[in-house]
Amino acid sequence: MCHTQNRMCTMALAITTPTLKYSDLDGEHLFAIAAQSTSIGRSPDQDLVLKEAYVSRRHAIITRQNSNFELVDQGSSHGTFLNGKRIENARLKSGDCLQFGSLNAATFRFLLPSSLTDSSSSGIASDLLSALSVFAPTDRNIPQPAREIEKLSFLLNAARQLNAGGAITDIFHALLQLSLQLTGVERGFVYLLEGEEMRLALGLRSDGSTVEEDPSVSHRAMQKAIESDSKFFLSDTLADDSASGWASVLANSIRSIYCIPLRKHISPAEPNRLLGVLYLDSQIGAGSLSEIDHQVLDTLANEASTLLHNALLAKTELKARQAADELAVAASIHSGLMSITMPQLDYAELLARSLPCHAIGGDFYDAIVLDDCLCIVIADVSGKGVPASIVAATLQGIIHALLLTGQSLPEIADLVNRFLCARQVGKYATMILLKVFPNGCVEYMNCGHIPPLLVTPKGTQYLEEANLIVGIIAEATYAASQVTLRAGDRILLTTDGITEIEDRAGQQIGIEGLAGLAHLPGLDAVIAHLIKVQASSEAQDDWTLLDIRYTGK
Repeated sequence: MCHTQNRMCTMALAITTPTLKYSDLDGEHLFAIAAQSTSIGRSPDQDLVLKEAYVSRRHAIITRQNSNFELVDQGSSHGTFLNGKRIENARLKSGDCLQFGSLNAATFRFLLPSSLTDSSSSGIASDLLSALSVFAPTDRNIPQPAREIEKLSFLLNAARQLNAGGAITDIFHALLQLSLQLTGVERGFVYLLEGEEMRLALGLRSDGSTVEEDPSVSHRAMQKAIESDSKFFLSDTLADDSASGWASVLANSIRSIYCIPLRKHISPAEPNRLLGVLYLDSQIGAGSLSEIDHQVLDTLANEASTLLHNALLAKTELKARQAADELAVAASIHSGLMSITMPQLDYAELLARSLPCHAIGGDFYDAIVLDDCLCIVIADVSGKGVPASIVAATLQGIIHALLLTGQSLPEIADLVNRFLCARQVGKYATMILLKVFPNGCVEYMNCGHIPPLLVTPKGTQYLEEANLIVGIIAEATYAASQVTLRAGDRILLTTDGITEIEDRAGQQIGIEGLAGLAHLPGLDAVIAHLIKVQASSEAQDDWTLLDIRYTGK
């Protein structure tokens, strides 16, 4: 993934300087930030060289002034991201996550020496717990559990600031360590609700070691806590008749269980949304918690629920930003494919406008000049958004290549139809293919599309000859038609996104309404009129217009 200037080390080495931690196919690595300024980019002369195409040659730098570090973007093409947000410059904190060029890029975690004494999450949790000692109540007569509540409040406030960059796992460590210490049980688990199932987020033993998914966990206890909407606990399963028939408890010699649902008040409509469950149990002996200890656990559950809710919101927001970033790249590619330089010919003039209703869409057009004619395509793939745009880009490439090889219009339609039917992509397309010759002869073929509008000094008429849509019936056959243009005649092509526009009376524009706009001076005037008359403030489908004028020169 990257190459460094003799400053890369593996996790086994001791760390005494600020560091970027990252992983690649060779494992986990640390990149020491030793200089006052560290350069990052694709160019070989950078301190940290990243090879990905979306990274700029001189992408970013990390500057150091005393104990302060700042990340500065160097005008990169695709941006520098700190904890999921694009930045120009920002102060770095230990635990921050850096990405260069994309939210899907590798993550570099910025770490200061004090946070590297123990690179595991449990070390971070211990640091947090140790830091809480300065917030302990000064009154020595206050019971220890009450002091723990004070500590817990500070811990969870710190947790909210540590959500970015995967710190939520560190907080789960701290929460589980505190609850294990309070209850004296052997192990604890945090489960999160995903869909209809509880998924293990983290498990710890009292010695701090990690516990993987374990079938001995009492899912019946978890279910009882969820159903009762309150904490469920068994201090001694041997003395409690309600647990005498629980096979998993008896088979695994579970003596005590504490199970707390993690819920959050979201809104009046969702006053008690279930987010997850905190589960604690032990095989050693019966539990013995005081009333105030139970209050600490309740406080733990309430505060942890707030933390979980905030973390889930942050995760959702990050996913939305990643999707938006990917869509922006796709839109840029789609825009490039649609950005066609219109050919300049003595015998014809060509104008086009295309407005997708989403960032990208399923309409496309193309124009190709051959030795003997001008070839024009307009097409509309079923559906909208990304799926339609993928098929549209594929068809545009296929048709473009077939036109360049001199294939006839029926042959092109037949090949495109067979391609879509064979691939079974669940998409079909309507399209019009034309060849305009210098003498005014036009060969055209309509495959289920809005009929071409012929505009002459005598009026307008639609060219009605049509064929089947491509992508539905593999055995369909196609035939071309012809019309002859005189100097000044025009052919107007469109997609159904325009003819299906509804005005404020609820009536569609239709092909007749479009014909009534043919006299307007240019496509921009037509688009402006459509925007003015449509009922909705936003387009409901992609808009595409092509105007072919035969000059006869």
